[in-house]
Amino acid sequence: MPGIVGLITDNPDQEAAKHQVSQMVQCMLHDPSYSHGTYFAPELGCYLGWLTHPGAYADCNPVVDDRGDIALVFSGEHFVHDADRAGHSTPRCLLKQYIDVGPRFVEQINGWFSGVIVDRRSQSVLLFNDRYGVGRVYYHQSNGAFTFASEAKSLLSVRPDSRSLDPQGLGQFLGFSTVFGECTLFSNVSRLPAASCWSVDRTSSVKKSQYFQPRTWAEQPLLEPEAFYTALRSTVSRILPSYFRASVPVGLSLTGGLDTRIVMAGMPSDAGAMKAYTYGGAYRDCYDVGVAREVAAACGRPHQVIPLGKDFFESFGTLAEQTVWLTDGCLDICGTHEIYYSRSARAFSPIRLTGNYGSEVLRSVSTFKYNAPPGQLFDPAAVRSTEEAGKVFAEIRSKHPVTFAAFEEIPTNLYGRLAAAQTALTLRSPYMDNDLVALMYQAPPHTRETNETSRRLIADLSPRLAAIATDMGYGGTAPAATAVFQRLHRYAQFKAEWYYNVGMPNWAARLDRALPLNLLEPLFLGSHKIDHYRLWFRDQLKPYICEVLSDDKSRSRPYLNRRSYEDLERAHLKGGRNCLNEINKVLTLELIQRLLLERDYGK
Repeated sequence: MPGIVGLITDNPDQEAAKHQVSQMVQCMLHDPSYSHGTYFAPELGCYLGWLTHPGAYADCNPVVDDRGDIALVFSGEHFVHDADRAGHSTPRCLLKQYIDVGPRFVEQINGWFSGVIVDRRSQSVLLFNDRYGVGRVYYHQSNGAFTFASEAKSLLSVRPDSRSLDPQGLGQFLGFSTVFGECTLFSNVSRLPAASCWSVDRTSSVKKSQYFQPRTWAEQPLLEPEAFYTALRSTVSRILPSYFRASVPVGLSLTGGLDTRIVMAGMPSDAGAMKAYTYGGAYRDCYDVGVAREVAAACGRPHQVIPLGKDFFESFGTLAEQTVWLTDGCLDICGTHEIYYSRSARAFSPIRLTGNYGSEVLRSVSTFKYNAPPGQLFDPAAVRSTEEAGKVFAEIRSKHPVTFAAFEEIPTNLYGRLAAAQTALTLRSPYMDNDLVALMYQAPPHTRETNETSRRLIADLSPRLAAIATDMGYGGTAPAATAVFQRLHRYAQFKAEWYYNVGMPNWAARLDRALPLNLLEPLFLGSHKIDHYRLWFRDQLKPYICEVLSDDKSRSRPYLNRRSYEDLERAHLKGGRNCLNEINKVLTLELIQRLLLERDYGK
């Protein structure tokens, strides 16, 4: 994934430092097309590297002032909404802002990013990231060295003492499939907090500061309903053009829901040859595909479907390993299709505009939940860590709902899918724009609990799009009785599909084995979802799953209960039980062990 790496050290051996940075860059060079390079300031003990998609916003590193005193290494994007100032949003302009106002320049950056300022005038090195923490930076601090990187594997490659699982991180992963706060899966590796602007000197002394706190927005007064809606419509109309602005046509991953519909409704007239596409499933055209076709046609835009082909199943083992490797284990193997789709989407455009995060920011939808694995499968110490993770999460969940969505769920629970996509293309979402997130704190009570505001916004921005019902049957021009029936029918299909895949209880799984329940599949399978890992683990992917589960090394991991693990093997082999959650956790951890912790990084 594009990003930054760096080493700040008091070790005078420059060649050793350069070699370490080079190795860290190589660990992140996942595609030979990436632009990459290094920048050294040995008098400050500073050695930096970067990677970026060719032609991307940050494909100009390093940016250095005319006198060579100040350098900026940047990863990410910055969105300026004033069309007349669009040309003033470049990394060189960011460097000028730093020269003008100092470290406070980072407060004005709007987007996901991380970066480093090397200032020879003040003999300082500033490491910073965006206010949400989506521009992730991992760091390792030891006597005489401060090492950081956008991907944890880069640190593991040069810091062998980090190549073991962190107990706290393991507990959070088992309970939530992610790790939150400053904790990571890896020993002695931490995550840079959101909105950080840290000054690091060559002795690895760090002056930590945060330039933004969510309470700044949370303390704003609530608006009356009409005043809020007027502000929302104005804000959406003002910010959307920036996300279509690029040197190449942007690709919009269009769905049948509300959030990409808002983006299409507010699409500027000068959007150019914007390309729309939708991810398709393996069984049929889901509602996303059908509705997206209608939306694209109504806007006069071409539309294509990216199908899930047979090659996905044929190469699943390789894709699963790449998923875990590329995302540092932040995305489990049940997210493997994200890598597959993102690589296909790059053929349409190197920039993917998405409606992701709209439901979290606008409507309080959340998938960030505790999903405890069977306690008997794991070592008691791991189970205790999982229980502690639940307590930590309860504190996080108690925050302001917009703070929870924008500063906790999206940068943590949803980060793995974002990271997987970013390895292949640049991902953009207007729903994480600073102006929009700030405004949502002023929403009247209960506004974010329904989809009425989103539907009204679509109707005002584009009545022709409001006339098309969503994938769940909302909106459209059908008579009221017909619309109600349609919503109930699609909701029933949605729930049936969920229970048949992820949520199938074990008693039903036994029936699934004994009775030909697959005869019912044409009624719902693939109508809403494009991923069906319980079925795939049982059928197409069974040989791969059995191969990894039966490996002696997999069975002997210290966090596992050997007897329960062997019961899991037998249950998967014979069927009659929904083992999706356990298999997903166990196999993902096994790939983390093999690919990240036991890897010979010297080769």
